[in-house]
Amino acid sequence: MFKNTLLASAMALSVYTLSTNAQAGHRPQEWYLGIEAGVTWEDKATAELPKLPDPSIKFDNDLAILGEIGYRWDSNWRVELELGYRNNDVDCVQTGNGPCSKVWGGISQFTQMVNVIHDFDLDEKTALSVGMGLGGSAVSADGALLINDSDYVFAAQAILQLSHELTEGVDLVLAYRFLATDNPEFAWKGVGRFETDNENHTLSVGLRFDLQSDDTAPVAVPVVASAPPPEAPKVDATPRQFIVFFGFNKSNLTREARSIVHEAAMTAMHDGFVSILVSGHTDTSGSAKYNQRLSTQRADAVRKALVTEGIPAQGISSVGKGETELKVQTGDNVKEPQNRRTEISLD
Repeated sequence: MFKNTLLASAMALSVYTLSTNAQAGHRPQEWYLGIEAGVTWEDKATAELPKLPDPSIKFDNDLAILGEIGYRWDSNWRVELELGYRNNDVDCVQTGNGPCSKVWGGISQFTQMVNVIHDFDLDEKTALSVGMGLGGSAVSADGALLINDSDYVFAAQAILQLSHELTEGVDLVLAYRFLATDNPEFAWKGVGRFETDNENHTLSVGLRFDLQSDDTAPVAVPVVASAPPPEAPKVDATPRQFIVFFGFNKSNLTREARSIVHEAAMTAMHDGFVSILVSGHTDTSGSAKYNQRLSTQRADAVRKALVTEGIPAQGISSVGKGETELKVQTGDNVKEPQNRRTEISLD
């Protein structure tokens, strides 16, 4: 069963990654910290005892606490170190066809896992994730029939998560884990040593925090035409270009950004226009390929907002320019708020 779990987890992760084409998403490329709590339950275990019938052990559902620190890449891959505590009391022990007798006892586990996870963005704020982890588990057992004993065994797990961004840099996470280990071995009073199965399910909820110094996006402002020289004839000084700024690695519109889009739409409808060009831009943090996609997402977000404001879709063209036209010239991999923008040009 343990080997089958490893193979199934590896195959599921591989098929998933190929089918989703590893498309990048909106989560920042940065370190993060997570903490979760939930319920854990053990599959019924069969103990192998010397010179005695093998009993079946049933467990109660109980508490699980998990924490992780990890790093996320712009390709939507994550690697993390996870520490977990799980506890399950024994419900009853059954030998052969006899009754399941209530006994006092239980097992607890402290796991240390290295997880590899891939995220698939369902929308701008919600992601479905699948992964697997390898590591070890310190399993402790005690009870009426057991001598307090512990064993350290190899462990593997399959992971399924659903996350939703609550605020900038904070995600709500719902997770399921299936953990399987090598058979731990314990002492049995008056008999010797025995080993047992150890397969565990955990359903948890928690929060994930981005550990990044995310600089705040500048306030979105319209770009006003310069005042003409005194001798020049009077011209229309109404802004014909508007700039919408974005948070780091984001393409969602803030309240200030929507206000600028509204102002651009009102100006276009009041003064008339032939066409509107919406061009998205990024800073140089991340790969050029990823930034090209992100700039297109930013331009699309502004174009959709203009349509919502009443501008006909056929009158708007949008383009993503990636990191090719920087407002502030920087080197590679530099977070620059002024470069994270979309420009609205009225013609």
